[in-house]
Amino acid sequence: MNTAKKKSLVFVVLVLWLWGCGKKESGGESQAHEEAEKEENVVVLSEESLKNLDLKTETAAVRPLRKKLKVPGRISPDLNRTAKVSATLEGRIVKLNQDLGDRVDLGTVMGLLETPELLDKPVLLRAPIPGVVTEKPGALGELMEKGQVIYVLSDPRHVWLIGEVKEQDVALVQPGQAVDFTVLSYPQEVFQGKIARVGNAVEMDSRTFEIRIEVDNKDGRLKPGMFADLEIITEVLHNALLISDVALQTESEEQIAFVALDGNRFEKRVVKVGREQDGWVQVLDGIKAGERVVTEGSFTLKSEMLKGELGEE
Repeated sequence: MNTAKKKSLVFVVLVLWLWGCGKKESGGESQAHEEAEKEENVVVLSEESLKNLDLKTETAAVRPLRKKLKVPGRISPDLNRTAKVSATLEGRIVKLNQDLGDRVDLGTVMGLLETPELLDKPVLLRAPIPGVVTEKPGALGELMEKGQVIYVLSDPRHVWLIGEVKEQDVALVQPGQAVDFTVLSYPQEVFQGKIARVGNAVEMDSRTFEIRIEVDNKDGRLKPGMFADLEIITEVLHNALLISDVALQTESEEQIAFVALDGNRFEKRVVKVGREQDGWVQVLDGIKAGERVVTEGSFTLKSEMLKGELGEE
């Protein structure tokens, strides 16, 4: 090999070696920078501080997130299982056998009506359905016109829940959707039902649509007239990564949370959030499933980090 070729080969080798060294140094500097930046976002607590703060964590987990619409409502008799006992002829009430709240069977004689058309034979007032007396507008000795109501019966084992949905929300509800609701009498208990019908006309004064939920009431605890708070499940996200909303803190215009690392180290993460429901927040970025997120005490960790940053300045 002549001298010129040898010099060229040595030059090429030298250039490649220098380029490789520069790349290693650049990669090393970049990795070191990332690690340094990561360490800046880590709060390290002493053993004593860790005991005094009483931090609590929970695991970020994938679970269903139900989007709910909250509306007011009231318990109503099931009008498909409600009937009236009316005067079939004009006459006077001479006997009433039942009172409000009494349960009757189909065909039970509930009262007698004397009428001029049948002087010697009073008209028997019979129950057209089995049920409970919910109204008693007739009174003993009262003159009744033909068709005038004397009793109202209803089957208490089935009731309706009537909800009032705002005009702008009516597109979110449809028959078949599940409904959870509570009433004042049993505030710790959640009842269930499904939407049977959505009204087709808006109430002019309130600008709401009525929805009807059919409810099983075998134990009879739900009474017509009770007010209720409804939660209509309008959508279900089956694979949402969720954390408790108490884990989130605001820093500038960002949402942050602290993830527990090994021992007494906690890393600040900028979190991108999605939907919120019932104290849960959907995480779109910043936290992975299975990581332990600080709930109670997250504000204290934020304060510790701020103190550290001020100390450095």
